[in-house]
Amino acid sequence: MKNKYLTELSRRLSVDGIQSAIKEDRRLDVFLHDRPVLYVSPASDVFLLPDGSQNEEASELYHQVAVTADEVYGYVEAMEKALPLRASGLHEDFRLLADFGGAVLAGQERGNGLGYQFVTWVWAYERQGVCHGHYYEDDFQSAKQDFAVRSGLISKAQLFSPEELTELYRATNFLLEEGPEPEEKPLKAIQEARTKIEYTVPDLQTRLEQTQSQEPQMNL
Repeated sequence: MKNKYLTELSRRLSVDGIQSAIKEDRRLDVFLHDRPVLYVSPASDVFLLPDGSQNEEASELYHQVAVTADEVYGYVEAMEKALPLRASGLHEDFRLLADFGGAVLAGQERGNGLGYQFVTWVWAYERQGVCHGHYYEDDFQSAKQDFAVRSGLISKAQLFSPEELTELYRATNFLLEEGPEPEEKPLKAIQEARTKIEYTVPDLQTRLEQTQSQEPQMNL
């Protein structure tokens, strides 16, 4: 488990442009400007190294890596414990991660360093087969949300898209910077909501910058 976890985490970080290296199968060192500034344990705990202490860039990297480390640990562990999905006409090796309300959440380890794929299906032919697959590459969170909706566990109206969450976050920025100072209870609620959005939308800062650059500029 720990070897698969560290390997997959290193691959995911590489996709995000973050350099890392497995050190003696005991931990994953994460680099900033070619120097190790933090490491991740096989249990997904993230620790700052001396070169990362009192370093603002390393602190930001710490939070980004912590979110990815937690997500990757969740699906690698789930895949290791899951049983094969048995369905007529399904010839690939998918593991059954969840089954409820006529919907299925499954995962597949693709091998050759390609990571994992997740899919939701609807049972068909009296639960002998599956159909109407929704596929997710390296996106376990979205696959789980889709399963929750398709299975009836939650209503789609209860979910916010990354675009909606980004605009809500932008609105709180304006409120905190330009509006009247909130009282203690509303302020605490706003801060908690902002923290949740930051963890729910890992590329939040990029989205904020993109939408800002797309706004029309006034010519004076």
